[in-house]
Amino acid sequence: MKIIVSEYNGFCGGVKAAVLRADQILSEEKKLYSYGEIIHNKDVVEKLKNMGMVVVDDLPENNDAKLLIRSHGVGKHIYDKLEEKSIEVVDATCVKVKKIHKIVEEFKNNEYNIIVVGDENHPEVKGIVGWCNNEAEIVKSPEELKKIIDASKKYCLVCQTTFNLNIFKEILKTIEINNYSNIVVHNTICDATRKRQEACVEISSKCDVMLIVGGKNSSNTKKLYELSKELCPNTFLIENYREIPYNYIDKNTIVGVSAGASAPDWIIEEVISMLENLNNMNEKNEQNEQAESNSMHELLENYGGVSYIRTGEKVKGTVIYVSPDAVSVNINYKSDGIITRDEYSMTEISDLTQVVKEGDEIEALVIKISDQDGNVVLTRRPLEEQKIWDELEQIRVEGTIVETSIIEASQYGIYGKVKNIKGFIPRNQISLNRNVDPSEYVGKNLKVKILETKNKKGRRQLVLTSRAVEKIEKEAKDKIVWESIQEGEIYEGTVKNIQDYGAFVEINGIDGLLHINEIAWTRIKHPSEVLKTGDKINVKVKSVDKENKRLSLSYKATIKSPWAMFLDKHQKGDTVTGVVTRIVDFGAFVKVDEIECLLHIKDLDWARTEKVTDVLQEGQEVTAKILSITRKDRKVSLGLKQLVEHPFDVYAKTLNKDDIIKVEVTRILLDGVHVNANGNIDCFIPIAKVSHEKLRTPAQVVKVGEVIDAKVQSIDMKGKNLNLTFILDDKGEETPHDISYQPEEANFTIGESIGAALEDLLK
Repeated sequence: MKIIVSEYNGFCGGVKAAVLRADQILSEEKKLYSYGEIIHNKDVVEKLKNMGMVVVDDLPENNDAKLLIRSHGVGKHIYDKLEEKSIEVVDATCVKVKKIHKIVEEFKNNEYNIIVVGDENHPEVKGIVGWCNNEAEIVKSPEELKKIIDASKKYCLVCQTTFNLNIFKEILKTIEINNYSNIVVHNTICDATRKRQEACVEISSKCDVMLIVGGKNSSNTKKLYELSKELCPNTFLIENYREIPYNYIDKNTIVGVSAGASAPDWIIEEVISMLENLNNMNEKNEQNEQAESNSMHELLENYGGVSYIRTGEKVKGTVIYVSPDAVSVNINYKSDGIITRDEYSMTEISDLTQVVKEGDEIEALVIKISDQDGNVVLTRRPLEEQKIWDELEQIRVEGTIVETSIIEASQYGIYGKVKNIKGFIPRNQISLNRNVDPSEYVGKNLKVKILETKNKKGRRQLVLTSRAVEKIEKEAKDKIVWESIQEGEIYEGTVKNIQDYGAFVEINGIDGLLHINEIAWTRIKHPSEVLKTGDKINVKVKSVDKENKRLSLSYKATIKSPWAMFLDKHQKGDTVTGVVTRIVDFGAFVKVDEIECLLHIKDLDWARTEKVTDVLQEGQEVTAKILSITRKDRKVSLGLKQLVEHPFDVYAKTLNKDDIIKVEVTRILLDGVHVNANGNIDCFIPIAKVSHEKLRTPAQVVKVGEVIDAKVQSIDMKGKNLNLTFILDDKGEETPHDISYQPEEANFTIGESIGAALEDLLK
């Protein structure tokens, strides 16, 4: 194994100063308040708590001890409250963070809008915002920056000291490309952070495994992890040596070590020391141990023990003492072995006395030949881990389904533990649904199968799939559904996908095709006119092909047709309202309740209509009367004129028998005369009724436009006829013959009329 340690590691200047001041005060005064955890590292925090530090999330009411402001800094209002309460302050705010406070305060006072690049939940960012009246825009990407920029405003931009350097560079590039001249930029990323990130990136590309040491809540540590992960997929964030992923490391592995600002030197050294021990020590130690082994052989035999042990070697022994936190083991060596609670098992144990007793036989690996008390330091974790890996391989071979709890997510997939071994589920193996958000799975339990326990290089690597389990479960469920689904039955389904030719509807987990022709009773151009993805609808099964797993569905079959609804609602003689959809030579089509009805030209007006467009226009709303309904052909005829009384009926109501009325001669024909009564009643007088004398043509005694008196003899309301007696002024008496009104013209030709007229003129 080759170990590469980053040039820049561990506490930055601000964190180191804060921890040292806390340590000094606690050594002297035994009590110190800390406004929030002084550092994102549970080992350091626990150590300081044991020394007397009290972590508070709010300001204490009493002033019996000093209050330390951590390196992240706080807002101005906190200082004001501390002064009000007369609490002594130990200000350990990083000088670089204080510089940001001064910048935002000054620019805010000069009416600049403040932009902070960083994580809105990070204490440093919260503190920065507190120096500009809590009026700041917080962004984490170029896209978020572009959304808030207003050309009419001026801005001051600062950055969280531990922010991702690469993303900040992208933001600066965005400002340059878009020529945001109204933004004053202050690059406040800590130089130590920059160097640490650059050094981490440099070694990540060279390593098989990267270990990022630091607190899991530490922002700068997370940034190192993100940067390293892009170049080295086997990157792990660990808080101490106990979390080293031994299964990814062997003698041929190149291991890189980098550490965030929250990692103290002693934790980093422990990690490196453990790696060196696992590397079976260096060449010099091996030579020394070999040289000593011969001289020690006889001495060790006196104890009935082994002649030689080395780091990494497996030993057997008997438990001679058990405490809640450690187990002593006789390993037949000059010194007894010691196994701490953390090293006894990969499973968390609160009290070793509950699981181990004196006399138990134990196998363990040697971590260290001698600790400060002279004991051989042992661990059972790697052996237990090996046993687990053997079990995992058996599970893989057998295809057994197991359960895992998802503990972490990245853009590449999700992580869960199986038998305390961290496994990876690639993004394409999470679900049958390819469009998933890995972060949504954190905290959930998933059923998985094991795909791999070793990679191509033979190194341990647990790769899982929940997609395969989902597929198995779906196939089993689908089989039941296919067996139960029946043609002609109606089921509730969900619209999953919409295409030009139709939609796919899921019924109990299986998809069926809803063709566009089966969506609506009326013609539609696209399914989206009626449906949208996610809609819950009832569909009727038209056909089932169980062999080929094909399902044909109909939506319109579950709803009444517009024709049926029309018949339920309307009958002959009803008055309806609709919209003119089309105009043709013989009439117009009017849409009433989704049904196209015909309004014939002859039914537009009681007067003769020459062109439909003289009366109607497309898109016009009209009210008409239903004249007929033909169920067989699904045809409806409408009438417009039928909504008003016939002109004859209106006029006839004003007449009585023997009334004298005025009529106007409108046309003269060979066989009679057309006259107009009341301006809209056309009457025909046969030639025999025009005069007592025999006439060749009525033109001999009347002229077009002449107004003549006529006497009403009778009124035929049913036949809409007027029987009149024609009175000639020149005779001074009535003609003895009746004159009848016929709505239809007499049977004669225009040629005959013209001929007679010409004959009279020629004479």
